[in-house]
Amino acid sequence: MAHLIETMAYANAVPWHGLGNNINADSSIEDWQRQSGLDWTVSKRPVLFRGKDDFSGIGSNHFKDKFVLARDTDNRPFSVVSGRYKPVQPSEVLEFFRDLIATHGMTIETAGSLKDGKRIWALAKTGDAHKVLGSDLVDSYLLLATSYDLTFSTLAQFTSVRVVCNNTLQQSLKDYISRVSIPHFRDFNATDIHEQLGLGRAQWGAFSQALDAIAKIKLDSAKAKEVLGKVFVAPEKDITYVDPQVEKILRRFEG
Repeated sequence: MAHLIETMAYANAVPWHGLGNNINADSSIEDWQRQSGLDWTVSKRPVLFRGKDDFSGIGSNHFKDKFVLARDTDNRPFSVVSGRYKPVQPSEVLEFFRDLIATHGMTIETAGSLKDGKRIWALAKTGDAHKVLGSDLVDSYLLLATSYDLTFSTLAQFTSVRVVCNNTLQQSLKDYISRVSIPHFRDFNATDIHEQLGLGRAQWGAFSQALDAIAKIKLDSAKAKEVLGKVFVAPEKDITYVDPQVEKILRRFEG
């Protein structure tokens, strides 16, 4: 399935896929961790291999400075890492929001794991929101996500995307407002990240202004079709092809 959800919890609106546990936004960090299925830890295990003529099936030789990063509850392996790798535990991802909830009035919106635990996230609603041209409401969120399969660093960012699945996570990683990236070989320090994200609210204001400016741009049908043609690219060597989604969108665009 496209959502790639393993476990999750959410507050407020039900996600499009209908999965996860619905809990109150003001639930404790501990409740969020339990209900989102993030009550586990990861650790590094030595990479062992057997000798050429050893048929016992039990590895006895240690590959220097190479470790398997695995989940402790079920020994699920995620990736092979070096000794420099410093995993961010699921509890740290949720704990990151404790002070922000108490001092900034944020509320956790969603949290969970993807791809059998290889990626995890937590998302909080900041309380900032903007109505584009006074009608279309866009909320501001703070996302913290990390990967155990080395696909991306630990990321803390402001976004307007409500993350509820792998697709929306990928979308938020493209459309972020302000971001702090923590490589996997660095220590995770929530206080430092909070300070570095201090510009986020000012940038949300600039983002809100940009939304209004974009909303005021007028498109005719020809220009709309041109834009959609760049999004839904026709297969090579078939210049006559028209994606059926383009026709559906154009019909709605034209009222």
